[in-house]
Amino acid sequence: MGSWLALITSTFIGGMILLSFNRFSSDISRDTYLQTLDQIAYEQMDELARLIDYDFSRIGFGINDPSQAILIQASATDFRFNIDSNGDGVLETMRYFLGDSTTAAFTSNPRDRMLFRVVNGGTPQGASSGLTQFTIRYFDAAGNETANLNLIRTFEVSLTMESEIIYENQYPKMVWRGRFTPPSLVTS
Repeated sequence: MGSWLALITSTFIGGMILLSFNRFSSDISRDTYLQTLDQIAYEQMDELARLIDYDFSRIGFGINDPSQAILIQASATDFRFNIDSNGDGVLETMRYFLGDSTTAAFTSNPRDRMLFRVVNGGTPQGASSGLTQFTIRYFDAAGNETANLNLIRTFEVSLTMESEIIYENQYPKMVWRGRFTPPSLVTS
C-alpha cells in the first residue's frame, strides 16, 4: 500500500511541476509578445517625437520681418506656424492637426487617431500610427497658460501612443511630453 501511495504522490507532484512549467512558459510567451508590442509603440513614438522636435524647435526660423506672423493658429489639436525651412527666403506654412477617429479606421484600436502634417496647404500627410492623444498647451513669458498668439513663448506637446493590436484586452501605451521655446518666439 505504501508503494501505491508513493506512486500516486509522485505522479501528483510531477503533474504539478509540469503544470508549473507550462504556466511559466505561457507567462514568458505573453511577456515577450507584450514587450514586442511595447517596442513597436516606442519606435512609432520616437519617430513622431523626432519629427515634432525638428519642426517645432525651428518655428519662425528665417523670418526676419517683425510684421510677419510666426504663429497663425494655436489650439489644443491644431497648430499652424510659419517657417523658412530651407533658408532661401521663401516662407512655408506648416500645420499639425489631429484627425477624428475615422482617420485611423484601419487599426483595431478604437481610440486611434491620425496626426497630420501639412506644408503650404498641400495634401495632409499622416505623421503617426497608433496615436490616441495629441494636445498642445501654450504659455506666455511668465509661464501662464495663454491662447493669445502674440503672447505665446513656450508650448508643451503631449502625445499618447497605443499599440494598434490588442492583447488580452489591453493596448500597450507610451506617453511623451516635450516642451519647446523656439528662439524666434522669445525674441519677438
